[in-house]
Amino acid sequence: MSITVGAALKKIAVALVTNPKVIKTVGGVVIGIVLILALPIIAVVSFFNGDIEFDTASLNQSIQTQLMAEHKENLENINKTMEKIEEELKEKKLSKYNKQAEVIYIFYFSDKHDKDFIDKFVKCFKKDLTNQGLIEKVNSEFGIQINPNEFSKIMNSIKGNKIDTSDFTDKTTKNNLDLVEWCKNAESNGWGYVWGAYGQVCTTSYLDEMAKKYPGETEAGGPMRKVGEKWIGKRVTDCIGLIKSYMWYNSDTGEITAGSNNFQDCNTTSIWNYTKESGDISTMPDTPGLAVWMPGHIGVYVGDGYVIEAQGTAYGVVKTELNGRGWTKWIKIPNMKYVEVKSK
Repeated sequence: MSITVGAALKKIAVALVTNPKVIKTVGGVVIGIVLILALPIIAVVSFFNGDIEFDTASLNQSIQTQLMAEHKENLENINKTMEKIEEELKEKKLSKYNKQAEVIYIFYFSDKHDKDFIDKFVKCFKKDLTNQGLIEKVNSEFGIQINPNEFSKIMNSIKGNKIDTSDFTDKTTKNNLDLVEWCKNAESNGWGYVWGAYGQVCTTSYLDEMAKKYPGETEAGGPMRKVGEKWIGKRVTDCIGLIKSYMWYNSDTGEITAGSNNFQDCNTTSIWNYTKESGDISTMPDTPGLAVWMPGHIGVYVGDGYVIEAQGTAYGVVKTELNGRGWTKWIKIPNMKYVEVKSK
């Protein structure tokens, strides 16, 4: 059994439309299934890219009034099973794989609700497992043939605009350890680069807006406007925006609001107006979550000799080695709580 990317995109609408606050309700799944059946592929792609929006509350209410009781019962079973899968993944500290689990379950196993299935399914998930490794385990466990390459393409479409805070240590504070997790998620989810961005989902209209605002040929305008199209559908940021996106993120609402959480808007030069502790790169302590700086550019040290940085329009958010990149200063980010890494 295998699926094309086109068919998968229709089906994956169920995973995208149902955000964390909606997926726990039957309505979230209802909306997704209706989208699967009703929307042409171009509309689904437009949804991925952020070019269209849905009034999910109104759509949910309208759909549920027209569903037969047996369909509602089936949807309830699907939702309950997915909740149990997420609970078991959470117990195993594997919540970062919730979205992969949703996709695989809805594509291939939505008629299975028994506990034996859930146990077998969850056993397929292991720490630091690649998409291909996961699909190989699922194929082996259940005797099916999911195409790993197709699955990776689907997940890339989803992950580009996903924000995952499941591994945060403390969502009530802005701290260095969660900044590191934020940056790791941005890098692994393939966030792109647009000058002036701080976590927005990239669309054609957004590229036009930023090109007008920052018209320089090395900014968002000129040739960079065209290069930026490679990031359509994904979240985008610039170098300082990677830090601002975390500092401005509100875990309660899931929104990134400029100037919030007592963090001033700044660029790589003006951040020095708020910095209280810094030093030459040669004196940098081995503290994950420190910012590393060079004239015109900034990144985040994530430990073990590595930095995650929004490198440029052609590269996006990438992981690089600390040494040899030309960093000249380290900075404790203003209004951030720095806590020690707990020993294992």
